[in-house]
Amino acid sequence: MMLRLRRAEEEDASRVFSWRNDETVRRVSIDPREIAREEHSDWFRRSIGRADRSLLIAEDGEIPVGVLRFDVVDEVAEISIFLNPELVGRGYGTAMLREGAIWARQNLMGVKTLRAKIRPDNPASSHAFEKAGFVEVWHVYDLNL
Repeated sequence: MMLRLRRAEEEDASRVFSWRNDETVRRVSIDPREIAREEHSDWFRRSIGRADRSLLIAEDGEIPVGVLRFDVVDEVAEISIFLNPELVGRGYGTAMLREGAIWARQNLMGVKTLRAKIRPDNPASSHAFEKAGFVEVWHVYDLNL
């Protein structure tokens, strides 16, 4: 496995849309709803143009593997990840997170912490982050009104 990260481009929008709306991805996402194509297209276009966001595509050779997103606020970059649904369970998540940490050190000047929010019912993601060197710091509790 030789992963390469590159910045997302307009041509990636359709593939990212189909991955993001796949049932296996939505089931473990913070926002599990299905997203309309127009909403995604607007989000994607804005995302690749934002200075405080880095949207990356991971590739293993010619195989598109998944998406990493870094949202930077001050010294913290919140990281988000999802995989090509056909490649789940093959170790790509951990590999992407490790490559993402290297990329962040080289490209996100001033960022000192990478932070992830993971659903408590997503042990596979928790495991991938732990294998990549992330440490659980706290639990967050919400009350929906």
